[in-house]
Amino acid sequence: MRHNITKKVISAMLSGVLMLSLAGCGKAAKLPETVVNTSLVVEKNGKVVSYLVNTFDKDFYSLDGLTQMVQEEAEEFNAAHGDAAEPPMAVKTVQMLEEGATVQVVQEFADTESYADYNEQELFYGTRVEALAEGISVDLGLVSAADGTPAEEQKLNKALDKNHMIITNASAYIYCPYPVLYLSEGVVMGEDGYVDASQSDGVVTILMKK
Repeated sequence: MRHNITKKVISAMLSGVLMLSLAGCGKAAKLPETVVNTSLVVEKNGKVVSYLVNTFDKDFYSLDGLTQMVQEEAEEFNAAHGDAAEPPMAVKTVQMLEEGATVQVVQEFADTESYADYNEQELFYGTRVEALAEGISVDLGLVSAADGTPAEEQKLNKALDKNHMIITNASAYIYCPYPVLYLSEGVVMGEDGYVDASQSDGVVTILMKK
C-alpha cells in the first residue's frame, strides 16, 4: 500500500517553530519557540500535534519533494477515513530549520487513535477504565514524577481511579495536558515540564493529576 511505503520514507528522513504554554508535566510545560527534538503535544480534548525534526543536509534532498510526499500521504489517509466526523489529520508546516541543516514536519491529528493509526504506533489518552475497555494493560510499576521513587500502591490506585493517563511507545518528548504524578521507570521529566521518552524502546505510561 502506497501510504505505508511513503510513510516509511518520510520517517526515515525525519522526527518544530511555535510557542505554546500547557499545564504540563510537573509544572507549566512549554513547547520551545524552536522544537529541535521529535515531540508530541497531547491536548486536553485529545487532539495531537506531532513535531518531526531531523537532519536534512544532503544535496539531493528536496524540500518541495518532501512537502508533496507528506501532503499526498495525508490526503490518502483522510480519504481512507472518509466516514470520520472531521479529517483525521492535517499537515501544518514542512519547513527548513537552522539554515537548512534540519527539516521540520508538523502534523495535527484529530485524536490519539488517528495518530496511532497513521504512525503505526501506540498512543492512548484517557482513564484506566477506558484503557481496560480497549484491552490496553495498565502498568502498575510506576514511579513518582517528582523524585523517581516507587509509587505507593494505595496512592497509585486512588490516582488511577480518577485521573487521565497517556500510554505510548512513541520515542519522543511528550507534552501533557495536565501535570504529571507518576510515570514509567526509566523515563525522566524534562526541564520544560515535558516527559522525555525519546530513548525509550518500549511502552511508557504517564499518569497525570487530573
